[in-house]
Amino acid sequence: MNMRKYLPAALIPAVLFLASSCAPSLCTELRQGVDESALLPMVIQNPQSYEGKRVMWTGLILNTTPRRSGTAIEILEKPRTKDCRPESGDMTGGRFIALHQRFLDPAIYSRGREITVIGTISGTEAGPIGDYQYTYPVVSMTNHILWPMTKKSYDYWPRTYYSPYYPFYDPFYHPLWRP
Repeated sequence: MNMRKYLPAALIPAVLFLASSCAPSLCTELRQGVDESALLPMVIQNPQSYEGKRVMWTGLILNTTPRRSGTAIEILEKPRTKDCRPESGDMTGGRFIALHQRFLDPAIYSRGREITVIGTISGTEAGPIGDYQYTYPVVSMTNHILWPMTKKSYDYWPRTYYSPYYPFYDPFYHPLWRP
């Protein structure tokens, strides 16, 4: 029969599709070796006991400052979703500084961008937030994900207060014209 010669052509894409669905996600690969117990509020309270621990924190970039030894990124921590992206909302564990060995352009790593940082806790750094003196935990980055900017979509279609079929009703729509 002619169906047999088309069978391999149909099976190969199906097998490839099923095999690709079994691939591990990027988040599970990055999470290997990360100390899940090192939450930012706990590290802020006792930074010395967590020094040298490998962490994965997510958040929003507040400020990017190039330095002689690399780049410092001030990040407002946000809870992590299952795909390692920062959650939206107002929940936060505090702020931290992520240090990168190389220059990262502040125009790209700009305020409001979402980032996931993987690295080791290397100490603390004091800095002001307005008039308040804040102690930032410092993470030496080994890897990071700068998430693409998301665009908000707006519905510009005007809301109508009449039928969308106006004026194309059936001829007997009006109450006075009914038989």
